Amino acid sequence: MSTVAARPQTRQGEENFPLGIALAFVAFALYSGMDVTIKLLTQHYAVPQVIALNSLFALGPILAYAALSGGLYNNLRTRRPLYHVIRATCGLFSSFFAFWAYSRMPIADAYALAFTAPLFITALAVPILKEPVGWRRWSAIAVGFVGVLIMLRPGSGLINLGSLAVLAGALFYSIGMLVTRLARNTETSVSFAFYATLASGTVFGAMLPWLGRTPTLHHLGLSALGGTLCGVAFVCLLTAFRKVPAAVAAPFQYTQIIWGVMFGYFLFGDVPDRTLFIGLAIVVSSGLYILYRETVLGRQVTSRAPAE
Repeated sequence: MSTVAARPQTRQGEENFPLGIALAFVAFALYSGMDVTIKLLTQHYAVPQVIALNSLFALGPILAYAALSGGLYNNLRTRRPLYHVIRATCGLFSSFFAFWAYSRMPIADAYALAFTAPLFITALAVPILKEPVGWRRWSAIAVGFVGVLIMLRPGSGLINLGSLAVLAGALFYSIGMLVTRLARNTETSVSFAFYATLASGTVFGAMLPWLGRTPTLHHLGLSALGGTLCGVAFVCLLTAFRKVPAAVAAPFQYTQIIWGVMFGYFLFGDVPDRTLFIGLAIVVSSGLYILYRETVLGRQVTSRAPAE
């Protein structure tokens, strides 16, 4: 479950489709690489320790980007601190559930279930943002969750805590994304990423006296690699959303399933079954249709707006 905190608008004159698409592809590949380090580390350390170290090393690229693209003050100042608290809290739960799930199940399986996030976001936009959702998108949500049921295989005895943790993580992630929408006119994407990452490092770092143990040099290097990949992926994705419309960049998140299958097979010996791919195809199709409908509705609103 990895994506940019909030999608900035593509600025006129900044559009560069080849670069934007390449950056989106690279960003999600880097996020998948980070997830591999998480899965490896959670085999030896408690999840809070893994998150704390990952967050620590992720702050470097985020701060560097903030300093080089407008300055730390302009990027990190906030007028809505409460929104950052809520967003960071959602991030704490989301990252914990996701990282814990990686320790219990194949990465590809976790990705397939995590792709329910667009479904949650669309459904929760009604009570949180008061946005109307038409019958087409509600139908897509319903169909998408049918895909989830197929992957979970209720009645087969295969539903496990890892699967439920991924869905819980996707739910908290979705709430956090909706909070960023509420504050997108006053807060920057960098500020949301920075404060959420700082909160994760601080809160989970505070647990280290009880849950942590001294990492080996090899594992410390693996933590540094994972955190750096996370921070660089954020920078790549944020830049991608400035170069191409969200409707172009966002679908590349689904390329993570390719990396998940490859890493799972070659590094962990995981082989996804046909049922997973059937459910995955339904969930991805639903998510893409929702994105398409939101793009169409956005264009209709823009076309009706008076010229400025």
